[in-house]
Amino acid sequence: MSDESSGAGCFFAGFISGAVVGIVAAFLLTPKTGEEMRKSISEYAKKGQENLLKQKENLEENITNLTSKIVDGTKELLEKGKEVVETRKESILKNIEEARKAIQEEKERLKEIRARLKEEETPKEEAL
Repeated sequence: MSDESSGAGCFFAGFISGAVVGIVAAFLLTPKTGEEMRKSISEYAKKGQENLLKQKENLEENITNLTSKIVDGTKELLEKGKEVVETRKESILKNIEEARKAIQEEKERLKEIRARLKEEETPKEEAL
C-alpha cells in the first residue's frame, strides 16, 4: 500500500513541477502582448485547476478503494481469528475432559489397589 501512495505522491509532485516549468518556459520563449500574456496565464491557470481537480478526484477514489480494502481485510482477519480461537477452545476443552477422565480412572484404580492391600493385610493379622 505504501508503494501505491508514494507513487501517487511522486506523480502528483512531478505533475506540478512539470506544469510550473512549462508555464515559465512558455512565458519566457513566446513574444506576446500584455493582454495576450494575461489571457494565456488565465488559460494555463484554468487548465492547471482542471488538472488538479481531476487528480483530486482520482486521489479520493484511490483512498476510498484502499479504505474499503483495509476494512474488508480487517473483517476477514477478525473472522479467521474467531475461527482459530473457537477451534483452539474446543481442542483445549476436549483435552481437559480427557484429563478428567484419566484422573477419575486413576482414582478408581488406586481405590482397587487399596482395597486389595487391605484384604491382604487382614488375613495376616488373623494368622498372628
